[in-house]
Amino acid sequence: MKKNKRIVLLLLAFGFLFFFYTNEAADNLHEENEYLTAIKLAGEWFQNHKNVNFLYYEYLPFEKKHADETHPLREMGAMWAISKLSSFFDDAEHKQLAERGFRYFEQSFAYDQENDFYYVNITKDVKLGYSAFAILSLLELQHTKKDFYLNKFANGLLRQQQSDGSLSPFFFSNRSSGVDYYPGEALLALMHLYEYSHNSDYAKAVEKAFPYYLEYWKSNPNEAFVPWQTQAYYKLYKVNSNKEIAKFIFDMNDFIIKEYSAGSCDFFNFRKGMVIAAYIEGMNKAYQLAKERGDKKRAECYGNFIKNGSDYILGLQITKKSDFIEHFDDAAIGGFVGNANSYSMRVDRNQHAVMALMEAYQLGFWDN
Repeated sequence: MKKNKRIVLLLLAFGFLFFFYTNEAADNLHEENEYLTAIKLAGEWFQNHKNVNFLYYEYLPFEKKHADETHPLREMGAMWAISKLSSFFDDAEHKQLAERGFRYFEQSFAYDQENDFYYVNITKDVKLGYSAFAILSLLELQHTKKDFYLNKFANGLLRQQQSDGSLSPFFFSNRSSGVDYYPGEALLALMHLYEYSHNSDYAKAVEKAFPYYLEYWKSNPNEAFVPWQTQAYYKLYKVNSNKEIAKFIFDMNDFIIKEYSAGSCDFFNFRKGMVIAAYIEGMNKAYQLAKERGDKKRAECYGNFIKNGSDYILGLQITKKSDFIEHFDDAAIGGFVGNANSYSMRVDRNQHAVMALMEAYQLGFWDN
């Protein structure tokens, strides 16, 4: 009996050691993944550029100082990325920074009593994108007024929809600039909110907008329009399986492929710097759609763009192995420069990089 007991104890001890060492080895392998390391460094860069409000917008690494310029919309986009980082890594420090950003922007929340909606009154021009990023960030966070704010900001987005389905890019203004960005951000926010609340009004608004933006795309194809619209309409496709939406997504991302292809889907000429990260955000969704629809040719092509593009943007991230590293301080580590000739760092570059890389990682591109 004692002998059997000793054998059981030895087996238990061996099992514990095997579990400990195999998990430790797995953790080490996980940490050695260069893409995961890049995401971690990008998150640390955010942490190293906090100011009294939330974040500095731009850092000049050669001068080792922050620029005076601010950009509330891009800072709000960074807040969303940081909130996603907090979930990706289950990281309390990122969560605290995102909450800090939300408290700062919350001071600019304004209420239109007549029309029962909230908006972000932080600049003279009240961009639709402000409300979109308020929603997207809050969906990742906890707040005592979470559902109240989500409802009121959504009311504002719905109010901006015109009879033709389009969304006016600015509150209280007839300005039409920003149409390639702000409506797409708003449509994506509405689809995220639909997934959270199951309120069909949000998906219906995105569906109503589809014919307008489809025609807009046909007459005005351009790179800037593609990422936000792709992300929004992929989510709507998951709801209604509309083949016209799938075609819209493929047409937009085929356009991106054509713009950067070096003659095939194996090699690409990434000549425009960190903007490629934003295109990867859209391409991640187009890749998923191609896989789901059994379009092997597109899936392979989109996948190559994601992999090659990710390698390209990693080359724009400053690490301790970078060229000229002796001229930088630790505050530069983890930041992405604009291109090979531009060494400024901005919060939106890190935003797009981490969002693109996190989803590509989750899609299984790098043995996660």
